[in-house]
Amino acid sequence: MLGLSVSYHRRISRRRNRMSKKEYKDDEEEGGGRLFGVKRSDFNMLLTTYRHGERDARDEMVMLMHELFKGDEAKVSMIDVWYTGVSGLLVCRSNIDPFKVIRMLRSMVMEEPWRVRYILRLIPIERVVNTSVEEISDACSELAAVKIGKDESFRVTVEKRMMHTLHNMDIIRAVASRIDRRVDLVNYDWLVLIEVVGKVTGVAVLKDDDLFSSIRIKRSLADSSV
Repeated sequence: MLGLSVSYHRRISRRRNRMSKKEYKDDEEEGGGRLFGVKRSDFNMLLTTYRHGERDARDEMVMLMHELFKGDEAKVSMIDVWYTGVSGLLVCRSNIDPFKVIRMLRSMVMEEPWRVRYILRLIPIERVVNTSVEEISDACSELAAVKIGKDESFRVTVEKRMMHTLHNMDIIRAVASRIDRRVDLVNYDWLVLIEVVGKVTGVAVLKDDDLFSSIRIKRSLADSSV
């Protein structure tokens, strides 16, 4: 099964992921809400890896998805992973709930930490919008209204790549002003996470446990064994 998963991924990657520098440039200039060939609303996870480790991380992600969800082949067969043009950064699309993917991946690393080598972080994305303060603020306020309780607190964190015309604090102030809840930068209940990747931005309202970090999990396992 593992070998089939990798070979399957390599077949689709040749068709979907090989874009020349000219195609990258043409796609970026086109605008139209696309991220290097990825439709604006297509991805629901963001994956980080080592610099120049994109190919290995992509193969690992597809292989692990097929293994973790082998009982649901109809859904897992839809996993797609794309380059973003940023070294060490990939975006993913899956029909399976990204929060479930992260829970399953965390359980695997807790039991068999050597199984994940190239995936460093996996971040669920709940909404993808054009990179503008207005659209980002709208998306964050809508998610926060549903998820953050009246007595709960939040903080806003922005991770920005390939975008120099917007400043982090401008985004943070605009988003925080739209969420009628208490701000707490240290002991917050919810994290409003904003991932800017050029002309598109992924946003999510999360608990800390909704984020996957293989390094953090492995470090905690090492500390607990001492």
